[in-house]
Amino acid sequence: MKHHQLRALAAIAEHGSLRAAARAIHLSQPALTKAIRELELDLGVPLVTRNARGAQLTRFGQAVHARARLILAEMQHARDDVIQLSGGKEGALACALTPLMSLGFLPAALDAFRQRMPTIRLDVREGFLDTALPRLRDGSLDFVIAIVDATRLSPEFAFRPLLESELILMTRASNPLRHCTSLAQLQDAQWVLNTSPESIGRLLQDVFVAHGYPAPQPIVECTSFSAAFSLSVHTDTVSCVPQSFLEVDWIRERMVAIDIEETIPAVSVGVLTRRDALNTLACDYLIHCFVEAVRRHDRATLLWR
Repeated sequence: MKHHQLRALAAIAEHGSLRAAARAIHLSQPALTKAIRELELDLGVPLVTRNARGAQLTRFGQAVHARARLILAEMQHARDDVIQLSGGKEGALACALTPLMSLGFLPAALDAFRQRMPTIRLDVREGFLDTALPRLRDGSLDFVIAIVDATRLSPEFAFRPLLESELILMTRASNPLRHCTSLAQLQDAQWVLNTSPESIGRLLQDVFVAHGYPAPQPIVECTSFSAAFSLSVHTDTVSCVPQSFLEVDWIRERMVAIDIEETIPAVSVGVLTRRDALNTLACDYLIHCFVEAVRRHDRATLLWR
């Protein structure tokens, strides 16, 4: 198996056609087809099928692709390491961040990172665990900063707590429910939540059940921060968010906290990496920049050790 063959297979898996895959990795279509045929001959099994809808991986192709993405990522990391150790500044990083980190700490961390490594290409995504962990596993992401229950985490991942975040119930200022003082009064609220495993929404459901009430069911199951915020601003929905959201001017101008008598447990936000991964210098430095951004924040409690 060779690098260009695995790269061709990964491109077909991502783009679903030979033409689009060839264009994405800057090859001619005959060159891409040749690479796949060579890989199929090497392994002795068909990896790609062609049909009216384009190109799809066979079950053998899917098995190879699952490992190929990690192999390609590690080969790129090896190149980046050599470049950075020899004084070069080139390379690429991909991370996923919970909205708490994007809103509160990304600008400061990125500013510090750019001062030392201005030419590193960054790919930043939303960091909900249900979508981020598979990409961390296959090497598509270098690290994730998210809300994590470390007791439920697979041993293939390493977790270091970064900060603790208090949670609040939030709604728009014109919603009459803003005056509620207990969970009981919010049982019939219209909720916008992400209830995937390890999410704030799932934690809130547990809080309701612990106090003897049915778990709230969202009218919209939402894993997009921008969509959830839009719904919160323009409808009388209620959501559960980190308290620090109200430190952001454009959120505080539109939204209020609902002051209830029950306590919602704080959540731990931390850095996730693959346990067997060796971070590049750039990756370690970007994580350091996030740690320092949290350390300098006057309302954040740093847990990093």
